Amino acid sequence: MPGFINIGAYVAQGTMVDTWATVGSCAQIGRDVHLSGGVGIGGVLEPAQASPVVVEDGAFIGSRSIVVEGVRIGREAVLGAGVTLTASTKIVDVRGGEPVITRGSIPERAVVIPGTLPKKFPAGEFGTPCALVIGTRSASTDLKTSLNSALRDHDVAV
Repeated sequence: MPGFINIGAYVAQGTMVDTWATVGSCAQIGRDVHLSGGVGIGGVLEPAQASPVVVEDGAFIGSRSIVVEGVRIGREAVLGAGVTLTASTKIVDVRGGEPVITRGSIPERAVVIPGTLPKKFPAGEFGTPCALVIGTRSASTDLKTSLNSALRDHDVAV
């Protein structure tokens, strides 16, 4: 099954673009990244001043995740399956005593899952999508994301 890398995209050595994953135009993907099945990395050809999506070295992007609109994924960060990140998506770091809300960038070695935040509308209160930073990458996280590493150790191209 194919993965797709569009015109102008950069994908560094050792990165796996898995089944049905797409890397959009001008996106920048670092070394030893794993883009799981069905991942969508947004691209941008115009306007010229638009920022590309950047996925830094060693990151793991879980299946069916979407990263668009110039979002930056930090070195060795892990996105769980189904995380959607746009420039306006709230990224809620819940690792400390109080939640910290940012947008546009996932910290290095962060472990992220999809979540929701309550929002009031005229018809009632509903959950709106967000990304929850629930931890920092650890040895147990590395075990769950180690397929590429095992393949590289045995000189199997990824």
